[in-house]
This record gives sequence, structure tokens and C-alpha cells, in this order.
Amino acid sequence: MTRLLIFTDLDGTLLDHHTYSFKAAQSALLSLKTFSIPCIINTSKTFSELLSLRKDLNHQDPFIVENGSAIYIPKNLALTIDEPLEDCGEYWLKAFGPKRDRLIELTNDKQDDYTFKRFSDMTWQELMSITGLSEASAKQAMQREFTEPMLWTDSHLALNHFREHLAQFDIQIQKGGRFSHLMGKHCDKANAMLWLKEVYETQSDEAITTMALGDGENDVGMLSRADIPVVIRSPVHAPPEIPNRSDAWLSDAYGPEGWAQAINLMLTKQGIL
Repeated sequence: MTRLLIFTDLDGTLLDHHTYSFKAAQSALLSLKTFSIPCIINTSKTFSELLSLRKDLNHQDPFIVENGSAIYIPKNLALTIDEPLEDCGEYWLKAFGPKRDRLIELTNDKQDDYTFKRFSDMTWQELMSITGLSEASAKQAMQREFTEPMLWTDSHLALNHFREHLAQFDIQIQKGGRFSHLMGKHCDKANAMLWLKEVYETQSDEAITTMALGDGENDVGMLSRADIPVVIRSPVHAPPEIPNRSDAWLSDAYGPEGWAQAINLMLTKQGIL
């Protein structure tokens, strides 16, 4: 069993910010597969969005969706997990918060009090117009299971009042670049990473070392709790600060090229390459 686990963000990290290509990382991905080191995707994307991408990546490890809201574990990995999980065909599902229907239900009567529009209030054509996504991508992005993005057009003060109201139901609002996301209060990239680390540790005689790679503010929690935090340099924004982690690595190159450099450096330092 592995003694290393890799957790990676996608957009701007493993995937190029502008082209979404992972070509520069292919050799490093192959090295991880060769040495049986799991590479666990930890993303804001949905299950639906990841289906075709995982095929392109030849990805066969667990993956974390919707900013830490849930983990999909391929059944063929035969991991031993001592808690009930939801049976989802080829996968076991571990959810950290309520289903999307509950989030919609809790906010249905609040549109008279605040100004916002949820994905569930939009057509895919509207989402295309707002985001610039293709038709197929917009439809996939709308197939959410555990989060509900909102286009918030009210004040910051109103958003804080809304947060306080939802907190009594164990619901949080995470502010993103374009949308504010409704989700369970325990939904978090770091929580999902640490839960999976525990799963792998129960199958291993050795301590597990986690390496996390990300480029954005929503990766900070995951990076701060990883044994080896790696900030991937972005062509469009400054690197996020990782509180109390002066040991965090910062890649020289952008996106997948920087990702590959960090993976190869880690494999060398661990005496694997």
C-alpha cells in the first residue's frame, strides 16, 4: 500500500488556466501510476463534469467533487471503509453535507428578502451567457448534487445576514470568483482530504504523507492541512498565502508545467525517482 497520497486541484493547477490542457503533466502523471501513488482530484467541479475528463486523464483513483462536498471511491479499489456509504453504481459515495434539494428548499422563500439568482432558477442558456461556457459544459455544471451556486447581486451586509440565517441549518456560503456557493458547513476540501488520508492509513503499516497542489483561494484550507503544500503559480493572479506554512512550495512554472516540476521534485526527495 502507498505511503504517499497526492491531492490536486484542476483548473489552473493540473489543467492549464487558458487551454485546460494537461499535456505538460502527462509524464509526471505516468510516474505516479508507475509507482502506484494515488492522485486524488479535489475540485469544485461536479461528478458529471469529471466523467469525460477522468477518461482523458486515465484517472482511476478516488475523486472529491464540489469543493469537498463529497468523495467518489471506485469500488474496484477494494478499500476497506468502516462506515456506511451510498452505493452509486461503480462507486461508493461519502457525502459531507445535505443534497442540493435541501439547499434549494431552505432558500426558496428568501428571494423576497435578498437579491440573488440560483443555478436552479436559471436556464443553461442563461448560464452560458453569464460564464461563457459551451452548451455541453453549462449543462454539466448545472448537474450539481451537493452545492447550489448563486449569482449574488445584493450587498455584502445582506450576504452576511443571509449567512447568519443559514448557519442555524448547518449551511455555509462560500464566496467564489463569480458565484456564491450554498453548501453544508462540513463541506471543505481539507476535510475530504483528511478523511481519505485516514482511509488509506487504515490499509497501511506505514504513515501516510499527503501532498496537496492548488493555485486558488479555495485551495488554501487543503494546502494548509497537507504534509507537503504546493502552491502552483498562476498567470492571472498572485499566489495565495498559506497561513503558518512557511514550508509551502511555490512552483517556478505555471499550471501543469509547475505541477509536473513539483511532483518530480517530491519523487526525487522521497528517493522514488
